Order: sequence, then structure tokens, then C-alpha cells
Amino acid sequence: MSWALVVGLAALTYGSRALALVLLPEPGAGLRRALDRMPAPLFAGLAIVSLAGAESGPAPGAVWAAAVGALAASPSRNLLVVLGGGLVGYVVGAWLI
Repeated sequence: MSWALVVGLAALTYGSRALALVLLPEPGAGLRRALDRMPAPLFAGLAIVSLAGAESGPAPGAVWAAAVGALAASPSRNLLVVLGGGLVGYVVGAWLI
């Protein structure tokens, strides 16, 4: 993959998001409440797919520890804090298991 392709894809991704923020109207109160509740189910779905594994069986113990760390940090509703909790959980899990 060339750097020009990476830069082009990044510009397309962030440019389309910036245009949407500028051009689209503010969502209504009902839609805003629904959108505010979406991150938890989306993260839970991604976590289940990661933990259940594919044909090779369940995920290793360190991955489960990362999920527990991210889950413990999830009440903050801050993506950086949740990612940090998952990273700490993974490191602790890899060290203990």
C-alpha cells in the first residue's frame, strides 16, 4: 500500500465527516438520545466477536482481561479512558496469565 493511497483515504474519510458536521442539521432531541446510547451496544458487539473467537476457540486470557479493563472504564463514556482501561487490563492479564 502506498503512502499516497493512505493519505488519500484519510483525506476522504475525514473530509466527508467534516462536511457532514458542517452541512447537516442538528438532530432532534429524540434522535440525540438514541445516538447517545449507541456506543455501549456497539462496543459490546465488537467485544463479543473478539472474545468468542473464530474457529480457533475462545480468546486468550489476556484478551479477556482487556475486555474486563475496558468494561470497568466504560462508565466514564470517554473513548480514551476506555481504551486505556483495556490496555491496562491486557498488560495485567498478560503478566498474570
